[in-house]
This record gives sequence, structure tokens and C-alpha cells, in this order.
Amino acid sequence: ARLCSILRHAADLGLSSPDSLDVDPSLLSHEREGALLRALAEFPSVVGSVAELRAPHRIARYLESTAATFHRFYDVCRVLPLGEDEPSDIHRARLLLVDATRIVIARGLDLVGVSAPERM
Repeated sequence: ARLCSILRHAADLGLSSPDSLDVDPSLLSHEREGALLRALAEFPSVVGSVAELRAPHRIARYLESTAATFHRFYDVCRVLPLGEDEPSDIHRARLLLVDATRIVIARGLDLVGVSAPERM
């Protein structure tokens, strides 16, 4: 729900979900951004290991860890501009990272039969 809320606030500011082709990934240079990118990149292998080892608890642990990694990122990396600040390329890149996190968490929750609410 928090991820969807961030995306709604971005839309209110005129920032639509950016297309990955419009974002320069080299802008994501903060260590917390890198940690989140690495966590998201692990998703396919986690899903594969769950199927191979028949260990669905691994998805729950992965999602919990990814959510914690997202919160550490969100605590230090400003995703949306403040006040009268104009949106910049870094805001767009971080917004894409938020959207990617939303997608991965929603798909992971779906795999374990849990809905991902868009609002609380």
C-alpha cells in the first residue's frame, strides 16, 4: 500500500510512472539504491529455488527482507521532490525503483496467495 501511495503522490505531482527507457540507471548510485536493486534482482532465483526445493517459506522471507531493504532505501533517498522543487531525473529513477519494488512484492504475495492492497 505504501508503494502505491508513493506512486499516487507522484502522479499528483505530474510524475507518471516512468518508462525504464526514459531513466538513466547510473543515477542510482546511493548504496541503499544498489541494495534494493540487488534484492529485486534476486526474485527470479528465489522463485526458482522455491519450486525446486518445495520451500514456499523462502518467498515469505524474501518479501520480508525486500520490504526491509525498501524501507532502508526510502528512509535516506528522497523519491519525490519537496515543496516547490521541480522533479529531476533522480526522482524519476527512484520512482522507477519504487514501481519495480511494487511489482516484485505484489507478484511474490500473489505466489503465496496473499493480496497486495493498493490502499490501507
